[in-house]
Amino acid sequence: MKPSGYSTKEIIAATDKCVMCGLCLPHCPTYLVARNEAESPRGRIAIVRALHEHTLHPDPALVNHLDQCLTCMNCAAVCPVQVDYGKILDAGRDATKYQHTFLHRLKQSLILATLSNIRVRGFAKSLLRMYHGLKADFLLRKLYTRFPYAIRILALIPRPHETGLIRSPLPVQAPKSRVILVHSCAADLFSDPAIVAAEVILQALHCETVRLPQTRCCGALHQHSGNTRAAGKTIREFCEAFRNQEFDAVVSLGTGCAAQIRQYPELLDEPLATTVANRHVEINAFVTRLLETHSLCFKPLPQKVLVHRPCTQKQVSNDLVMVENLLGVIPDIRLEAFQDDAICCGAGGMNIFTQPRLADRLVQTKIAELKSSQAVYLVTSNIGCALHFQTQLSKINAPVRVCHPIQLLAQQLLYSEHA
Repeated sequence: MKPSGYSTKEIIAATDKCVMCGLCLPHCPTYLVARNEAESPRGRIAIVRALHEHTLHPDPALVNHLDQCLTCMNCAAVCPVQVDYGKILDAGRDATKYQHTFLHRLKQSLILATLSNIRVRGFAKSLLRMYHGLKADFLLRKLYTRFPYAIRILALIPRPHETGLIRSPLPVQAPKSRVILVHSCAADLFSDPAIVAAEVILQALHCETVRLPQTRCCGALHQHSGNTRAAGKTIREFCEAFRNQEFDAVVSLGTGCAAQIRQYPELLDEPLATTVANRHVEINAFVTRLLETHSLCFKPLPQKVLVHRPCTQKQVSNDLVMVENLLGVIPDIRLEAFQDDAICCGAGGMNIFTQPRLADRLVQTKIAELKSSQAVYLVTSNIGCALHFQTQLSKINAPVRVCHPIQLLAQQLLYSEHA
């Protein structure tokens, strides 16, 4: 695993590429809020370089500047010299991970363990079923209005009806390809129905679908939290799940996982990692490609749908209207994107847990636009963004359904041609 083995020489060489031009500043959400160079990409690059040159001591204020980065990578997209900002930030967080308070490290470890360990996640899912069964969510949501950050993780739990209901997939007659589906750990924890929706659509498109056993996560949260050694182990075990498997494509449902898997050849020096990355396709792109040669019928949806483009979607594909093109096959649908589409919603990996005040501040413009748009649906391909939006919308009792684009497609699918 390369991140944990980054040498001081490598990191300084990476920071040397930054010419400090400042073109990234208007695209950095934390800089736009703070107007502080330490909250900008070039400021963080300077911090990481100084840490590796031992000219700066990692005090709490300095560590917080690195922590507040949302890893949206908007800076990398506009960088004229293509600085590897993700590599630099991961190295900085790795170098400062022991400078956090014990409480911060405990909270981070519990979140990572819950999401990435199948046994812990199974136990947590049982608690969630009990939580919903006791109707405790209504009481805790009232408490959340008074103590929004003390019980943050409970506020992010979606209500059962918020996830929607998707029909069961039909059997595939003479499948043309075998697809392994990768669901994000958070989506698995909250029993998000996007995985079933993906099976419905893909099987209607004559694909045999296989769910990847949810034993390990893709390693994105570990890597971007400074736990690069744990990320290396997780990535290796994730790739091992594909060994001796026959598949035509690896299809991920979450853009966070997609962005991570795309980097596997750089993160893990093994042929299997390259194979997984080369056969990987994000679900929206994969279904769009299949619909070019397969015809499906969809029920009309005469409703306004607001499209959220996660920052990680931009890292996976340069096609900024992919979701609009995908959902455009639904008759009468009215699609609209956020006006401030280039600015991160604030979810940013684990920032939704660790930097809740910043996350809430960044999303408010989008929430105001969503309210004024009178949209019935909000679609996003990132589970963290979806949970973030659901939390904000439930606080104001806005009647907007948040879902994955593939769920909306499955909801409107007609079986008449395939029944």
